[in-house]
Amino acid sequence: MRKIGVLGLILFSCFISVNPLYGQENSTKGILSMGRATDNVIIQQKKIEPIIDYLASRLEDIGVERGEVVLAGDNKISTLIRLVKEGEIDIILESPFIATVLKVEAKAIPILIAWRKGVREYNSLIFVRKDSGIKRIEDLKGRIIAFEDPGSNSGYFLPKIAMKSKGLELVELSSFNSIVPDGKTGYVFAGSELNISSWVFYKKVAAGAVSNLDWITPQDVPEAYKNEFKIIYESQKMPEFIVLVRKGLDRKLVKRVKEEFLRMDKSEKGRKALRPYGFDRFVVPESWDFMMTLEEQIRVSGERSN
Repeated sequence: MRKIGVLGLILFSCFISVNPLYGQENSTKGILSMGRATDNVIIQQKKIEPIIDYLASRLEDIGVERGEVVLAGDNKISTLIRLVKEGEIDIILESPFIATVLKVEAKAIPILIAWRKGVREYNSLIFVRKDSGIKRIEDLKGRIIAFEDPGSNSGYFLPKIAMKSKGLELVELSSFNSIVPDGKTGYVFAGSELNISSWVFYKKVAAGAVSNLDWITPQDVPEAYKNEFKIIYESQKMPEFIVLVRKGLDRKLVKRVKEEFLRMDKSEKGRKALRPYGFDRFVVPESWDFMMTLEEQIRVSGERSN
């Protein structure tokens, strides 16, 4: 669900291509930038721009003149890390896995989480057929699991690091008809939740990974399929999106940014800015323990940012 593609900065609703960066002056005084990693800069620009424009309009009294959207779109988290370290992106909106990597490698600071489409948090599930003989993650050695796509938090990153932390060595395969190398676990990308559940149901793969929200959505996991499935792993619950700020951003500005995020759902203009992304509101979590757990899983699994 969360992906990356060619580095991009979108200014004033115009797509300006500069190689390798689109506009490198976003750290100029008076400009507040916001971004993330994506492989679809057009869609993400349209979703993020209303938010950063709203924030900029509320921060004029402390010197913010306008907002800009900066997107890492080359499918590399390492590019996003570099942009944050270099001060090209002030505010980052990311999935828990990428947010944790940014916290560790770019010293970015998480400040808020988002409610989206009425949901505060979700988790990742790994499921198999009841008649598969598989009882735990370790039993997937020599088998194939279907993930959603390379950018999905619940359908790739979370189940992958859980499997690697259990000692499984994963290798990407070109299709579910491929032979799994000895001693390893193969994985393929199905492209959608329905494909994942269908491939497990028809025994094309041994297991699948989806979010708990997908699990209860009949369009993704039909009831006829689910009756034949069992869940063998559930990750911790966590928010879908985390708001972070780059290290070194002015403390007064950070304080005001946080306050304005928390107030967005209280006004019509704020709610309008949230709609393109489907956000309900931003809140301060009771704790950041889920990120500490993720950090440990990433360390144990050896999963690195690309």
